[in-house]
Amino acid sequence: MPPRPPPPTRRLLAAHAPLHRPPETSLLPRPRPTQQQPSQPLPRLLQPTTTVRTLTTTTRRNWLLSALTNLPTPSTPPPPKTLRARRLLPYPPSQIYTLIADIDAYTRFLPHCTHSHVTKWTATRHPALADLTVGWGPFTQTYTSRVYCVPGSVVEAVSGSAGTSIAPGVLREAGYEYVDDGDGAGQKMDGIFESLVTRWTVQPVSRADGNEWSEVTLSVTFQFANPALGFAVGQLADDKVDEMVEAFEARARELYGAN
Repeated sequence: MPPRPPPPTRRLLAAHAPLHRPPETSLLPRPRPTQQQPSQPLPRLLQPTTTVRTLTTTTRRNWLLSALTNLPTPSTPPPPKTLRARRLLPYPPSQIYTLIADIDAYTRFLPHCTHSHVTKWTATRHPALADLTVGWGPFTQTYTSRVYCVPGSVVEAVSGSAGTSIAPGVLREAGYEYVDDGDGAGQKMDGIFESLVTRWTVQPVSRADGNEWSEVTLSVTFQFANPALGFAVGQLADDKVDEMVEAFEARARELYGAN
C-alpha cells in the first residue's frame, strides 16, 4: 500500500485562518484637521479689534461745545432774553437779602452752580467782583460778574458788556468806587455772555398776623456771545429762574427753620 500523506500542521492551518486586526481605541490621539488659512485678509468690519476708547473728564466736559462748533451759525444772533420769577417767602427781608448777597455760598445749594467766589470787596464789605462756574451736563463754563448791592433790598450782578441799572448815587452811598455809565462801554467782563443782568429785589410785606414776609423778585436778562450756544442753552433756561428762587427758599428753611 502506498504511504499516507502526513497530517496538516498547525502552522499551515494558521496560514489559512482569517486575519483579526486590533480594534481602535479612544486612548490613541486622533490627528486634528489642519485649519485652512484664508488666502485673502478678512474684511475690515470682520477683523477683531482690541481698541478701547476712554472718555476723559475733559472730553465729556467739552462735548457740548465741540458739538456746537459744528452747528450752522445763525444768520442773526437771538435777541436778549428776559426771564422773571416772583415769590412770597415767610421770612423778613433782612434774612433773604443776606442769603442772596452771600455769593460764596451759592455753590452749596444753587442748582448748576459748581463754583462761586467773591474776588473783590468794597470797603463796606459788599461784594464787587465774583467768579461763578455753571454747568449743564457736559457743559461747564466760568464767567466773571460785577456785583452791586443796595443793603437790604437789591443785589445785581452784570457780566459781558451789560451795565448796572442802579443809580450811581445809590451805589456810591453803598461804598462802590467804580460805577459804570449804564452801558458797560470799555468794561466788558470775560465769559460766555455777551450781556447778562441778574437782579434780585427784596421788599417787605406786612401780614395780618403781624409777621413780616418778603416779596422776592428775580429778573435775568441774558445774551450769549456764541449765537449757536444761545439758541441751544436758551431753550433750557425757561424753568431755571423758578428753580433758582426755589433753591433760595429751601436754603432759608435750612438756616432759619420752617415758618
